[in-house]
Amino acid sequence: MAPAGLSWQTLHDVGALALVDTDSQRAAAVVRPCTPELDITDIVEAERLVQAWVNATTRQEAEAALATCLRVDAVRLLQSLGWLLAMWAVTLHLRTGEQPHMVIRSLTYRGVWRGAQAPLSEQVWESLSERIRVGALAALTGDAEIANAFRQAVQRPVGIAEVLLHHALVVMDDLARSMHAIGVDPTNLAQTLAVYTAQPSALQPPSFRPLK
Repeated sequence: MAPAGLSWQTLHDVGALALVDTDSQRAAAVVRPCTPELDITDIVEAERLVQAWVNATTRQEAEAALATCLRVDAVRLLQSLGWLLAMWAVTLHLRTGEQPHMVIRSLTYRGVWRGAQAPLSEQVWESLSERIRVGALAALTGDAEIANAFRQAVQRPVGIAEVLLHHALVVMDDLARSMHAIGVDPTNLAQTLAVYTAQPSALQPPSFRPLK
């Protein structure tokens, strides 16, 4: 079942579905990720854990599971979160008309007090947000250079991945709240794509393309 404000339609491509906003009637094709670096199963698990993290009653268990995923393969986990952010940006575009890359460029961390009175802290928060934005843009565009830049950004300096994980979760929680505020529910989008598509016969980056 599609979340509120959205519907799914089948396409000739067995590895993709059309996501349609029921208000605007804008649509986008969403292709099942299938690359050596990222698979739909990675994204579905990340989606499940993000949804558990935003729920206060399940946050502690989700944090423990996310920490385990981070230790196993930090790059894969953070790429999965980038894909989800790109998916949500596309979904917002379908409702509002704002281009997905502009949605991504507006992503920022709102979890702490920020201001010109603390310029060094502001630079830190902005640097972390920019790394998250790069991951989402890599997923949105399928650009190999951007994807490589993101992989470098989540591995250096040592220990940055744990910081980026928390940063990304706060950014995602804020974006999800914004979506709910305009009647769009991002719950289980990746899971639906996994259930109703098959593994594509060839690599098909990027995962997102507009439909007329």
